[in-house]
Amino acid sequence: MTPPLALWALPFVLVLLGVALFFGHFSLSVALFAAAATMCAIVYTAFGERVRRGGGRPVANLLALLPGHLLLLFGLGTLPRPDLLGLAWGSLPLGSVVYDWVSARRPFPWRRSILTGLYAIIWLVVFFLLERLVAERKGLSGHAEIVAAVAFGAIGVVFVVTGVARHRRAVKE
Repeated sequence: MTPPLALWALPFVLVLLGVALFFGHFSLSVALFAAAATMCAIVYTAFGERVRRGGGRPVANLLALLPGHLLLLFGLGTLPRPDLLGLAWGSLPLGSVVYDWVSARRPFPWRRSILTGLYAIIWLVVFFLLERLVAERKGLSGHAEIVAAVAFGAIGVVFVVTGVARHRRAVKE
């Protein structure tokens, strides 16, 4: 199995985290939470791959998306009041670690359902955060905000349904 994120990319991830937190308007508690969530993903990536045994191959490689998640955090940090969205963002690296950890375990009865649910939750959070970032950055309100929410919602649902179908069709391990 290929690593979820190359070890040489981890310093880049730390730089992205530093930039997002330095330029973001996050409170100290939210910045610490985002840093802790990111560090969990980094430590898991750096050391988890060395001790991985058995288990199957994940249908999706969500840890490899950590740099993109950090760019989303940077975007959220540019908003005037990003704290609540920053807390929601913290679920992305933590959920990705849990997804990868469950996928690396030996098969158990509800494994595929857990992985499918985690996949759906992670991607729905991404689409929600993107929608909020666009709506707040553009100052959308009223009908324009509803149109943006419906557009992001429709695209997000199609994306998640496609991913869930992939998970359902994956070879049983």
